[in-house]
Amino acid sequence: MQTNLLKAKMVSNGLTQRSLAESLGMSKNTLSYKLHGHRPFDVDEVARICELLHITDPAEKAQIFLSSPSQKCDDS
Repeated sequence: MQTNLLKAKMVSNGLTQRSLAESLGMSKNTLSYKLHGHRPFDVDEVARICELLHITDPAEKAQIFLSSPSQKCDDS
């Protein structure tokens, strides 16, 4: 996960960790654990975050939420 990209989207949308956590129905501490990779976000949380932060581009979602981009396999 690219925490810095997610935090930049939060700032550009005027949200703090506390306000995002409240919108997701979780504590600020739980959100902090998830942002720092100690706990994973579930699919519903990612969808809600994308909705709140106006993230609609699939490539941007992948860039922010996936650990590493998938790599094309070359069998040659």
